[in-house]
Amino acid sequence: MKIFVAGLTGATGRLLASQLLASGHTVFGFVRTIEALPVSILSHRNIRIQQGNLLEVSDSELSSVLDEVDGIACCLGHNLTLQGIWGKPRTLVRDAVQRLVELTQHKPIRLVLMSSNGVVNARNNEQLKGVDRVVISALRKILPPQRDNELAAAFLQNQTCPNLTWSIVRPDNLVDHDEVTDYKVFSSPQLGVIIDTGQTSRINVAHFMSTLLTDDIVWSNWQNQWPVLYNATALNKKCGSA
Repeated sequence: MKIFVAGLTGATGRLLASQLLASGHTVFGFVRTIEALPVSILSHRNIRIQQGNLLEVSDSELSSVLDEVDGIACCLGHNLTLQGIWGKPRTLVRDAVQRLVELTQHKPIRLVLMSSNGVVNARNNEQLKGVDRVVISALRKILPPQRDNELAAAFLQNQTCPNLTWSIVRPDNLVDHDEVTDYKVFSSPQLGVIIDTGQTSRINVAHFMSTLLTDDIVWSNWQNQWPVLYNATALNKKCGSA
């Protein structure tokens, strides 16, 4: 398959690209600095990248790339710097998702958005409790990335385009592991967001997103849903399982 990855140079985007390439798929994307990608990706025969900013390249340039792909993964996020958190664009993820959707409405496309378990799916009767509710409410007001993630998820959920199917992947606290490990996927959070949390490794997020995009059976199970991902070991410890 041919997959467009937004946020290709990010921590999770790189892992996703590597897994897709290792499985024989072709990866497309725009990057501001080509050299920001590791040699293992840059030198791969199935990588198709161009220099540019997803929000700044022309519609025709972006459309010519998107016309070639079967699926889209959005791993975009705000850099953890003062400029990255409070600078423009404050709705980076929402704006990118909206543009990608608008330029692919003419053909069937599946889109996977990497979000966070702090983004609530109200239509699934999810509610934050206690401290989690208070903290997320405060973050929504003072940290643009929280609101941006919520807006991006809401935009996808409210889409009526018949050619678009989507999945919003919500990891718990992100950690870095070297290898894919056992993980569990649920339709709603099983642990807290601020208090009593679990963990999700970025490489497990990348593996699940790759599987969603390329495995029709897995996609049929999670399309138009908001799966929540946990490392199995961390979840078992929290739940007191063996």
